[in-house]
Formats: sequence, C-alpha cells, structure tokens
Amino acid sequence: MRERLRGLAAGWTWVPRGRHLFVYDLLATLASVVGAFALRFDASNVLSWMAPYVPICFLPLLVLPPVYVAQGLYRRVWRYASMSEMFALVAAVAIGYGTCFMAFVVLSVWGIGGTLGFPRSVWFIEALLGLTFVGGARFLLRAALEQRGAPSGHVAETEPVPTIVYGAGEVGATVARVAARDRAAGLSVVGYLDDDPHKAGSRLMGKRVFGDLDALAEAVRATGARHLLLAMPEATGATVRRAFDTGQALGLEVRTVPRPRELLSGEVRLDSVRRVSVEDLLRRETVAIDLDAVAAYLSGASVLVTGGGGSIGSELCRQILALGPRQLVVLDHQEEALWTIERELGERSTGSPGMAFRTVLADIRSAPAMAALMAELRPDVVFHAAALKHVPIVEQHPAEGVLTNVLGTRNVLRACEQAEVARFVLISTDKAVDPVSAMGATKRIAEHLVVDTARRTGRPYVAVRFGNVLGSSGSVIPTFQHQLGRGGPLTVTHPDVTRYFMTIGEAVSLILEAASNASPGEIYVLDMGEPVRIVELARDLIRLSGLDPDQVPIVYTGLRAGERLHESLFYDHETTERTLHPGVLRVRWRGDGTPTAEGVADLVERLIGAAERREVRTVRSLLREAQQLAQAGQTAVGTG
Repeated sequence: MRERLRGLAAGWTWVPRGRHLFVYDLLATLASVVGAFALRFDASNVLSWMAPYVPICFLPLLVLPPVYVAQGLYRRVWRYASMSEMFALVAAVAIGYGTCFMAFVVLSVWGIGGTLGFPRSVWFIEALLGLTFVGGARFLLRAALEQRGAPSGHVAETEPVPTIVYGAGEVGATVARVAARDRAAGLSVVGYLDDDPHKAGSRLMGKRVFGDLDALAEAVRATGARHLLLAMPEATGATVRRAFDTGQALGLEVRTVPRPRELLSGEVRLDSVRRVSVEDLLRRETVAIDLDAVAAYLSGASVLVTGGGGSIGSELCRQILALGPRQLVVLDHQEEALWTIERELGERSTGSPGMAFRTVLADIRSAPAMAALMAELRPDVVFHAAALKHVPIVEQHPAEGVLTNVLGTRNVLRACEQAEVARFVLISTDKAVDPVSAMGATKRIAEHLVVDTARRTGRPYVAVRFGNVLGSSGSVIPTFQHQLGRGGPLTVTHPDVTRYFMTIGEAVSLILEAASNASPGEIYVLDMGEPVRIVELARDLIRLSGLDPDQVPIVYTGLRAGERLHESLFYDHETTERTLHPGVLRVRWRGDGTPTAEGVADLVERLIGAAERREVRTVRSLLREAQQLAQAGQTAVGTG
C-alpha cells in the first residue's frame, strides 16, 4: 500500500509537465458525460435529462483524474506512442469507469441523490466516448508531431534521400516510422522489396511492396530512389552480397541495419544504419550458444584473461562480464591496451552491482609474477589469449616468439597447476597445423604443453584452434582500409592465397561454448566455413568504398617468410568429431611411433634456453625440429 501511495504521489508530480493534457482530459470527461446522455436520451434537451441525476452523473470528474495520474498517462512521451501506450489508455479508461460504476452501486445503496433510476447503460456509453476523446487526442498528437518531423534545431539541412527498403517486415516498418518522425536522418522510405511472394503488390506504412530483389529496377524507376536499405538483420552473407551487387549496378548507395547483437536496444535507430561492410558480405549464420552451459562455469566464478587488451582477449572480457562472474581479472603487459579495456569495462559495469573486475599489468614471461598472481587470485577459470601472433614479425624475431608463446604459456600453466585452477583454455591458431612459420611452431608447442598438463593433472585444460578474425589488430582488413585511405594500391601476397575468416564475436562465443563441457587435454577446432580468397576480399573492400575495382590497382608482393598459400585447420593424421554444438569440432588423433612427452619437454627446455640467450640460429634450428616433430604423426601427449 505504501509503495502504491508513493507511485501515486510520483504520478502527481508529472501532472505539471502534462498540464495541458490534464486539463483536456477533464474537459473530455465532461464531454463524454454530456455526450452519453445525449445519445441515451434526447440531444436537443440533454441538460433537462441530466438534471435528475445530479450530482452522481458527474462522478467521473472526481474519479478519473487520479486514476489517469496513477496509471501514468502524464508520464508518457506521446510523440512516440505505440501499442503499449494504447493498451495503457484502454486499461486506464476501463479501471476509471469500472471504479465509477462500483462507487455508483455503493452510493445507490445509501440512496445518495441522483442514483435513483440512473440508467446503467450511460456508464458503458461514457466509457466508449471517454476512450475515444482521451485516446484519440493523443494519437492525433502523435500523428501531427510525426508530420512535423524532428524537433526544432534538429532539422536536416538537405532533403531526405528517397530510399527503397529491402525487407517488408517488422524492422522495415520500424525504419519507416522512425524516418517519418526524424527528418534529421535524411531518409525517406518510398517503397519496399521482400522475398515473400505474398507481399508483392501490398502496402506497408502506406508504401508499395514492389516484389523481390528482381523488382528493384522497377522500384527505382517508379520512385526515383537513390538508396537501398537492407532491413533484414539476420540475412545471410549471400543475400547481402546479392543485394549489394544489384543495388550498386543501379547506382544506388547500399546501407544496412546491423544484426540484433550490434544494436543497443530492440528498436531500430537510424544512427545505427550504416554502409554495408565486409563482415556483412561474409555474414555467417548467427551463433547460438548454450548460455546455461556457459554460465554454469562462469557465473559467480573468478575468471582471469591473459592478453585481455588484445582483439580476442578484450572480446572475451566483454562476453564473460555479461555472464556475471564473481570477479574478472584482465591481464596485459601493454599499459595502453590495459587502460583502454579498463575504461570500457568500467562503463559497461556501471550500475550493475556484482560485476567486479580488476586489471593487472604483468608479463607472462615472468614465472615469479605468474606464480604470485595465481596464488593471490586463485581463479576458477583462466583464458590464455596472450601471444605474439603476427607471422612475419615473429619470423624476424623468433626468440621473442618463443619467450612469449612457449615460455609464457608454460609459466601460466605451471602457476595454474600450482594454484589448482579448475579450468584452462588456450587460444590457439590454424597456423599451428603443419607449421611453416616460427609463430605457428610456437603455438603448436603451446598446444602440446596444455595437453600434457591436462593429462598430468586430470583437469579440463584445453586448446581452441581457429583461423583469422575480421578486424583484429594486424589483420588484412585494417591494412587494406589504410591503403585505400591513401588512394591505393592494395597489396596482396599472391593471387591464389586464401584464409579462413570469422568475426571476433562469433569466435569468442564458440570458445566459451567449447570450454563449457571440456574434458582434460582436448583440442577443439571452430568451424570456419569455407576459406576466402584474399584478392576477392580486397575487391570487396574497394567496392564497399564506392570505388571501381578496375581503377584501384592491386599489387602482388609475393609470400612473405613463414606464409603459405592455404591454411589448414587439421593435420592429416587428425580426425574430427562433432560436439553438441555444430560450430565446435573435437580433434582426434591416430598414428603410432610418436615421440615421448619427455622428448617434447626436453625440446622445450632447449628452445627456451636458446631464446633467453638470444641464440637466434639455434632457435630457428630447434623450431624446425619442433615442426618436424609435429608433422611426424600423432604427438606424444595427444590421445583424445
């Protein structure tokens, strides 16, 4: 009761803001009373018909105002009224007139003046008229404001661009509604396309649905459209590519509404509409992970992410934080990267009690630092994303690659083992398969170390292997974008070179899924789909920039040291089996006559020693030995 009174008091404080509507509602209620008697009796002499029922006929003037206030009718922004506002109106009128009728029944028992012979049907007529007057004015107000467009000071400087919307569904309708009331967006919907043949010829928001994408040319001729907007957030990459190609062929600028996980709310906002990107053209099916299984080991847990300032590490932190860990610890040895992710996570966790996180500036190469950190934190789960991963750079500085990717991984694993960390996940790479580079060889050795530790401890320590992620630091797309910004040319190593790609968000979601039901010593591989030709990726970026691919030169520079034409996700001696998630594969090994775990450990000791002494020639020789070991067949520590 106390909460209800507080709510009522809060409602009254909003009346001054809606004072014009409040006064109008009083007049509308009076009009509904008079109108009800006019309809029930004789409109030409309505006052004489009302006289015997005074004062009870004016009961709504006393009851309805506080009901409307309590129901929040003066706290709503009617400019953006929708179905929820309509339901609120109906509920307020129903409650108000229902209260009036119950009060009338009680008063009639006491014989209060005006109740004798009062026609019951008047209450029903009044309710209908009240809903019409009170609700009608608000939705007329909404329509008038939409016609006026954006508020003063936000008017678009140019005329809205006529736009064809591809997708005559809920998202397309929302785009039209938002565009109609926000002219500052500079967008005017003039027609629709949709692949559903039943929608062809119909109208949505007053605009014609011309048909499917094949009808785009007709739609452009009929409407003069200059933009094509894809309002299908879940469309496949093939659909996006076809729409982009068709739109560009007709001279249209093609834009898209992002996928749902990119939007900050359920409502489409015109400032989220953007140009089509490479991610859209390569768009894969949305990854749906088992959130219950992932939350089972992360919610309420203490989680450490090494390399938390990098592309994969920072996305791990974002997704883990959303699952409600007891504590999230972000480790990185680069202070700028650490400061950036600390600021972002701080903004994300504001107003969310229980989301505790801290950042640690430390180097995984330091065994004492890792041991002290694990002993202090005692994390439940460790995601090891810290690594040197740029192939040509590690090829030039192999000793550094060994010290970070091999020694650093061993330090973290030993500290985890000593602190009895329950779960460990290594972020690996497709470069670890049949490695021809120093980076790939060091990551393959890191996989060995993880599997060996898992077999020795019996804990679910695993590795997750995958290919390139779009937009990560040092990847090909930022390089191409930089080259385009300078006017070209774009440099590609070889016309036939291919790589596997997926988005950072998708990769991290699948990493979390893979780790949810891991057994000791497993190596998982993410389903990367089909490899992509880099030269085609370059041409896509040129076209997405609004340029002609034939006018922007592409220069072939030749494969760099440590690079190869095509990457592989598996060894020849490896087989895979499906897990509970179709996007995650489990590696199985076959073969005999493999080196022993002790042999691998001896190689690692010699390799680390040579790297610490900066004996680069010896390091290269030992890495070649490690590559041969990996290619010889089943590893010493892998049995599946």
